[in-house]
Amino acid sequence: MKETFGEYIHKLRSDNSLTLTKLAAALDIDQSTLSKIENGKRNVPVEVLPKLSKIFNLDLKQLEHEYFSEKIAEIIYPQEEPRELLKAAEEKAKYMRIKNQQQGKINF
Repeated sequence: MKETFGEYIHKLRSDNSLTLTKLAAALDIDQSTLSKIENGKRNVPVEVLPKLSKIFNLDLKQLEHEYFSEKIAEIIYPQEEPRELLKAAEEKAKYMRIKNQQQGKINF
């Protein structure tokens, strides 16, 4: 997906002939909140992802990837060397994952 997550939601809603009111109700959010999300004036609450997945019959894992990749893109797009930044972040994430796994082990 190259568009923003909000634009993607708008496209899904339009393609399925849903009104703002109907989709907002199904997502358990205000109509004005959904409108702001679609227009890029508000972030998508992560809690709506499972509902979006179910409503539009989408793979939740793929939807989460798109959601989190946009969050990362928002942080790195102003940077001169985004690839280097992503590489460093990937290494840090690996380190954090290993560290958390080690903390879960109890040594006697």
